Amino acid sequence: MNDLPEHEQQAVVWDYYKPRHTHSWNMLVLSWRALETLTDEEDIGFEVEYLWENFIIRLWLYRSTVRTLTRLSVVSAEAQGIRKRFDRCFQSDGHNGLKAIRDMIEHFDDYAAGTGRGPATRDGELDPWRKVTRDRFERGRFVIERASAYDAAIRLRSDAKQVSDAFIAWYKAAR
Repeated sequence: MNDLPEHEQQAVVWDYYKPRHTHSWNMLVLSWRALETLTDEEDIGFEVEYLWENFIIRLWLYRSTVRTLTRLSVVSAEAQGIRKRFDRCFQSDGHNGLKAIRDMIEHFDDYAAGTGRGPATRDGELDPWRKVTRDRFERGRFVIERASAYDAAIRLRSDAKQVSDAFIAWYKAAR
């Protein structure tokens, strides 16, 4: 691949990004809709927590997909900026709360053993009496509000579109 001109090397990254971006956005929307169908009166149980965990993982996967734009040299700085703007929506006590909760979900065994590497703790965030409602997921000091998280994702999508449009314009000019 290194034998290709820069614009062709960048096009390879783009070819992987575009379908993954569409897929990860669609899965995020589906996870949002699953939470949206709940009513405030529903019994909050394991099913609701599963829906939340799916939404949180989908938020993180969408963020990771958009992060691919940082691999496109001509728009890397802009892509880093939009990702940082998205991350600021989840800041809690100097930490990215979305990442902290995602880490707890995906590495539960490590946190349960007291060896988790993130800012969460077994006693503080793995408490089995954590609060989960249709509109709020809480694990200790880390909280995600459903509406504001989805709004942040929508803004990230809009920003990613602007960045990807700039890449496409550069690519067309470079050919």
